[in-house]
Amino acid sequence: MLATLSALLLVGCGGQEPPGRNSRQLTLAAPRDLVAGPEDPYYTHQTLRVWEPLVTVDDKLRPVPALATGWDSADQGRRWTFTVRDGVRFSDGTPFTAESAVANIKRFLRIAPRQSAFFSLDAGMEAAYGRLGDVRAEAGRVTFVLDRPVADLPSRLAGFYSMVQSPQAFTPSGDFAGKPVGTGPYTLVSWVKGQQAELAANPYYYGPAPAYNKIVVRVIPDANARVAALRAGEVDGLIGKGALLPGQVTAVAGDSGFRVVRSPSVLTHYLTFNASRKPFSDPRLREAADLAIDRQAIAGRLLAGTAAAGAGFLSPVFGDLAEPGPAVRYDPGKARELVTAAGAPAKPVSILISSAETGQFPYTDIAEVLRTALQQAGLPAKVTVAEATKSVMEAGEYDIFLSAYSVPNGDADYLFRRFLRSDASWNVERRLGYRNTAFDDLIDQAAAQTDAARRRDLYHRIQRLLAADRPMIPLAYQDNPIVTTSKVGGVAQSVAYVLDLGKLAPLR
Repeated sequence: MLATLSALLLVGCGGQEPPGRNSRQLTLAAPRDLVAGPEDPYYTHQTLRVWEPLVTVDDKLRPVPALATGWDSADQGRRWTFTVRDGVRFSDGTPFTAESAVANIKRFLRIAPRQSAFFSLDAGMEAAYGRLGDVRAEAGRVTFVLDRPVADLPSRLAGFYSMVQSPQAFTPSGDFAGKPVGTGPYTLVSWVKGQQAELAANPYYYGPAPAYNKIVVRVIPDANARVAALRAGEVDGLIGKGALLPGQVTAVAGDSGFRVVRSPSVLTHYLTFNASRKPFSDPRLREAADLAIDRQAIAGRLLAGTAAAGAGFLSPVFGDLAEPGPAVRYDPGKARELVTAAGAPAKPVSILISSAETGQFPYTDIAEVLRTALQQAGLPAKVTVAEATKSVMEAGEYDIFLSAYSVPNGDADYLFRRFLRSDASWNVERRLGYRNTAFDDLIDQAAAQTDAARRRDLYHRIQRLLAADRPMIPLAYQDNPIVTTSKVGGVAQSVAYVLDLGKLAPLR
C-alpha cells in the first residue's frame, strides 16, 4: 500500500501548479478523465496524443496510415504486412521499430482479457486480430499470419488495438512500469486522478512541433460547471465525448467568443434489452417498446438537433455498410395491442442509466420520456440511475439499459462480435440473452469476406436480422459538439470523436 501511495504522489507531483495564461499553454476540460492510469491497457486516451497507433481512420471511418506507412495482404486475407515509419523515436529518445510494434501486439495478447476505461480488451484479442497464428517483425515490417482470413485487418487495428509504446514502458507482466512512453507530440508530465492531466511537448516528436508547450486537461463531470468554467475564462475549450450537452450548443455557439465544432460521429445511443428474463424475453414486448418510442421527438427536442433519429443498427457514418432500411415506425397504438396480446408485466420494468453519462447526455430527461412512452403502451416503468451499471447488469437487475456506444476503429465487426455474438462476453455476462446461430454465422462470414460487395450484403443481412430480433435498438445517431475559444485554431475532430491536440494552435 505504501508503494502504491508513493507512486500516486510521484505521478501527481506538479499537478496542482496554477496554469499560466499565455499562448504557449492551453487549458481544456473534459467530462471524464482522459488518463486511466497504469492499470489500464493504454494508460491514456488516444485524444491526448501521448501514443500513436499503427493505423488510424479518416473522416469516413476508412483506415489510413499512422505509424504504419502502408500495408498489403496475401493468401486471401490470411497474411497482412504493415510497413512502419522510419525516423521515429519514443519520448525517451529510443527508436521506434517494427520489433517495438510486435512487442505491443504480443503484450495485448498476453494481458487480455482486461478492462479499460476507454476500449476494453475484455472480449479477448480475437475481436481485434482474428485468429492470430503469429505476429513478427521482418525488415521494417510487421507481419500478421492468421489461421482464418480477416478481410479488414487495417480497420480492426485502427486506434487502440494497434497502440504502440516503448517496450521499456512495460513490466514483464504487461503492466506499466511508470508513465506512458509513446511517439506522439505530447508526453504525460503529471496526473491527478479525477482532477487533471498535464501534458508537455515531446522533444523527440518526428512531426511538426506542437504549437503549445503545455496542455492541461481538467476533469469537470458536471455539464453546467464545464460551460461556466469556459465562460469565466478558466479553460480554453471543452473536449471529449459529451463535452457540451445538446441543449447547451445553441447558446454557446451564439457567443462570438467561442467556436463550436460539430461533426458526425460513430457514437450511437442504444437501448439494450435484458432478454434473459421476463418481460423482454418475449419478442412481442421488445417490439412494443420499439414502437412506443418517438425517436424524432427525442432527437429533435431532447438532443436538440445534435442527433438524428436511429433506424439501422449501424450509424450512417459506416457508409455503404450501414443498412438504412425503412424509418422505424412510431406506433403507440400497435405497441398497446402487442402488450395486450402478450400480457403486461406484474411489476414495472426498470430503465437503467449511468450517473456518469448524465453529465454527457440528457439521459435523465430521455429516460423519463421513455418511461412515459412505455407507460402509455401498457408497460409500467421506473428509472434507475446507478454508478456501477456493469455490476447491476451482471446481476440481471435491469430490463432496459440506455447508453452510448461506438467502435474503437473503423470496423463494424467490433459491435457485432463484442456485444451480440452468442458467446460474446457482453451478451453473456450482462444478460442480453441473445442467441441466434444464423447471426453468428453471418458475422463470421462477413469477417472473412474480402469481396467488398459481398461483405456489404452480408452486413445488410445482419442488420435486417437485428431489426427483427431487437436485442439492442438504435435510439439516435449522435454528433459530438466540442467548443474552444475563438483564439484557438486547428480544431478538427474525427468521427471516432478524437480531437488531435497536436494540431491545435493559437490564432493571432
